[in-house]
Amino acid sequence: MAMMNGSYRPNTFAPREVLVDRRGDGSILLRSPLAYSGDGRTVCDFLPQWANDAGDRIFLAERCADGAWLRLSYAQVWERVGALGEGLLSMGLDQGGRVAILSGNSIDHALIMLAALSIGAVVAPISPNYSLLDPSLARLKDIARVFKPDVVFAKSARGFERALTIDEFSNAKIVLGEPHTLGTTLAELAVNPAGPRFARAFAAIRPEWTAKVLFTSGSTGSPKGVINTHEMLVNVVAMASQLTPSDEPPVQLEWLPWHHTMGGNATFNGIMRSGGTMYIDDGRPVPHLFGKTLANLKDVSPTLMLNVPAGFAMLTDALERDEELCQALFKRLKRITYGGAALPDSVLNKFQSLALKTAGCRIPVVSGYGLTETSPTVCVTHWPSEVSGEIGLPLPGLQLKLQPAGNEFELRVKGQTVTPGYYQLPELTAKMFDEEGYYRTGDLVDFNDRADPSAGLRFVGRLSENFKLLNGTWVNVGEARVALISATDGLAQDIVVAGENEEALFLMVWPKPEPDRQAAWPREKLSGGTELFVEPSLVDRLKELFGRHNAKASASSKIAGFAVLAEPPSLGAGEITDKGYVNQRATINRRVDVLNALKARSHGVSLLQ
Repeated sequence: MAMMNGSYRPNTFAPREVLVDRRGDGSILLRSPLAYSGDGRTVCDFLPQWANDAGDRIFLAERCADGAWLRLSYAQVWERVGALGEGLLSMGLDQGGRVAILSGNSIDHALIMLAALSIGAVVAPISPNYSLLDPSLARLKDIARVFKPDVVFAKSARGFERALTIDEFSNAKIVLGEPHTLGTTLAELAVNPAGPRFARAFAAIRPEWTAKVLFTSGSTGSPKGVINTHEMLVNVVAMASQLTPSDEPPVQLEWLPWHHTMGGNATFNGIMRSGGTMYIDDGRPVPHLFGKTLANLKDVSPTLMLNVPAGFAMLTDALERDEELCQALFKRLKRITYGGAALPDSVLNKFQSLALKTAGCRIPVVSGYGLTETSPTVCVTHWPSEVSGEIGLPLPGLQLKLQPAGNEFELRVKGQTVTPGYYQLPELTAKMFDEEGYYRTGDLVDFNDRADPSAGLRFVGRLSENFKLLNGTWVNVGEARVALISATDGLAQDIVVAGENEEALFLMVWPKPEPDRQAAWPREKLSGGTELFVEPSLVDRLKELFGRHNAKASASSKIAGFAVLAEPPSLGAGEITDKGYVNQRATINRRVDVLNALKARSHGVSLLQ
């Protein structure tokens, strides 16, 4: 990667070091040289700590209906959590009781989640899309049958009426943020302040107790519930803080959903551990909602940010057009973290160029890697990332095993942040771990520099996504996708890579969203109903860029043809997750007509070979 010169805004990072044990069977063990005590009990302990030490500091803020910010301090949050916990105990909930949360991020969501955790109950934040976007409510019903909640919460009954009244919730008590005949309100639940009963329940929490059950997206079947214990949640943020410590309480504007491990564990709990402030972003990195994010950024001027590559790309494009936004964002931004997929070089370089122009320095951009099963963080680049796809080095207290898999390694992990298993699925749990007790991630990694392991690891792809071409060459989809997006010079928002048992790759390309221009672009509909853009100016330019790519590509990355998708990735159909990651396999399965058109060289697609 070619990076411009310029110093970075000061940050505190741990030394870039790793301990390596190369074994006779070809596997490699990695661990941090930093010791970790592992003495955390529960993330809920941070609430009374900050309520006592910095009670007036803002913990949570969200937009009200009138556009003003509602802000709650640490003292206010702890007081309300105690009252709600007392109310839940009075309702009959106690240690091991189950609370399902159906609605998205909000202060009310945070309060009932923390109240339940503080009395030893188990929380399952569930994707709102299972209630709002699926007419059959099939995935919600699957989860309800497994989790069997005692209490079900939604901030408002609006839009959730059908979900709240499914038969699988018939034995649960309904709690709402707003008055409705369907259930009790938070205000009615919190009529009495915390008393001795709440104090006893809070003191009784044990690290090994289940705190959350996080249901994975279930793109290949029904959602699986990943058990998250209290010690997993408190240990992962403590470990991460040793590598990228906060010199001051962070201020963050965050949209990442709390029913996912990245937003609900890494971000929310990390802010709470540091005594920081979270502004809940009502925007999203999608065209019709991103304007809210941009307006919020101008208000908040965060010190830290965490985002997915798609959101990072949209932000960088907006910064190019808006000097006021540049000034607000770079005013006190110390660091950006991204994860889940590699960040294209073109996006990172453009961002740093804007930072240099506005702030006179570059902003450290760090990447990480993790899974729901590891609560989530496994690795982080505790240095400014300048290599596309790198994921860093292991957190203190974790041990990684790199198991040879072809020319790369499958990443396996052991430590106090790894789940004990899947909820109510003992047979699947038994298959999670290898003979030495390492969790099998199914992800492929390699060293940035095999001669220097301290240079860190890079993500290569998922074992389940990779495939072979007709000539027997393996295609690492994760690596290929990032290289191909970069090759489009910013024209592609994302790319799906297909071509199993073909002579070369077939690509499905989502262009960068430009609704005003794209409304006038010509389209062609395939037999299966998928619409393709056939705008000559775009198609011809992509042909030129992909032709340049092919001229120097290896056998595993040559492109046979591509199609430009007019319909954005569907959240409801599982093509894109709530976090903004594209599910390659789900998209290919849903858009078989595109793949068939490419193979048949039909109208609407573009061929290079």
